[in-house]
Amino acid sequence: MLKNDIGINAGVIWQILSEQEQLSLREIGELTNYKDVMIFYALGWLAREHKIRFLIREDITYVELVNSFNERYY
Repeated sequence: MLKNDIGINAGVIWQILSEQEQLSLREIGELTNYKDVMIFYALGWLAREHKIRFLIREDITYVELVNSFNERYY
């Protein structure tokens, strides 16, 4: 069950990132109301699939989608 929840949460976060382009971890939490651990699991899922990249600016971690021609146009 937890694996299914992580996959669903990853999909929700992916959708939000596709609309917002780049978000901090805090902003993802505010938009989803997920617990931190569920956000980290979902981001790990997306990172493992090479769907996202992490950026650190001024000690704040941001997440953005990795642009993929196939996913953007299909």
